Amino acid sequence: MKNILIFPFLSISTGHHHVADALQAELESQGLAAEKIDIFSHAYSRLEKLSSAAYLKWIQYFPKTYSGIYRLLACGEFQHDKRYFMYEWLFTQQMRHILQEKQPDIAFCTHALPSYLLNRLKPEYPNLTVVNVYTDFFVNQLWGRKNIDYHFVPSTEVKKQLIPEGIDQNNIYLTGIPVHRNFEMESTDTLQHHPPYTIIITGGSMGVGGILKWVQELSPGGKILYKILCGRNEKLYSYVKSLHHPLIEAIPYLHSKAEMNRLYEQATGIMTKPGGVTISECLQKRLPVFIYHALPGQEEMNLNLLHERKLVTDMRNWDMQKAEEYIAAFFQSNEQMKEYKKHVNGYLGEMSDRKIEDVLKRIIWKQKNTLLKQRV
Repeated sequence: MKNILIFPFLSISTGHHHVADALQAELESQGLAAEKIDIFSHAYSRLEKLSSAAYLKWIQYFPKTYSGIYRLLACGEFQHDKRYFMYEWLFTQQMRHILQEKQPDIAFCTHALPSYLLNRLKPEYPNLTVVNVYTDFFVNQLWGRKNIDYHFVPSTEVKKQLIPEGIDQNNIYLTGIPVHRNFEMESTDTLQHHPPYTIIITGGSMGVGGILKWVQELSPGGKILYKILCGRNEKLYSYVKSLHHPLIEAIPYLHSKAEMNRLYEQATGIMTKPGGVTISECLQKRLPVFIYHALPGQEEMNLNLLHERKLVTDMRNWDMQKAEEYIAAFFQSNEQMKEYKKHVNGYLGEMSDRKIEDVLKRIIWKQKNTLLKQRV
């Protein structure tokens, strides 16, 4: 195996990068080197920083506009012949240069844009195996289909969507959204059954998503210990520290997945936004999830499916003065906890290919055999 590339998009720490890191760790555990490449940074490093900043401002200050444009351009019924000429003009030659320079055998796409480009270029590189690794609970129109070899899908709903779009079901793997191997050890039932319950609040590492406003409205009544995961959001961290409240704790940026896993192990539940990776980590750990906000676009779409399948609790319209009582009542209700576990176990039980290391071994074995046959 000469080379393996993983293509996220943009340099900001999003789910695309977390899934890319998870794949990279799995491949390294099998003795294989994999290189992450962001085509935007590779092609236009200065413009990428401006674009990332503009994206964050856009979803923060004009969420309805972003949501409307996202739904218009990326959602709806898939069209096989739909072209995105601006993306092709900006990135096709850069992707060709990367492929010619790196000569990869396998390319994993954790974002729709590199998938779209590789789908277009695949006829020029017939020996290249291309894998879509979906990082949300739905698939938008931009993701490549026709020339993609394998698909790692997050749910049976997505599998059922792809088959009528021309994808061979034998090339679809029900893996869920891949999470880092540090989170794969399933917890025993360590949930606290009496207060104070430990609740993680996260979703503000990039400074967007309403987490500061939510924390400012917290009204601790003694039933919950709140651990605020601040990431690199210095404004949030400083604010929480300034409260000097015994039931509200500021957690600074965590440098490793192992640290995050330990925090999960200490928690009774989590308040978060419906990002694909965070939700998948919580499902893996069987941590009850309470959604306090959803960013426009992808997170709105995720929330629709998650809420429909009763995998999360939507608390966006709750009375904040009563939120703690509602959460405590959830954990104290045997019926609600039993119902929650039933839905989570049902979802996880559908993931017939959940062990990502086994799927990777199969794909790599097939690729090696193909290369050997060509040499004979």
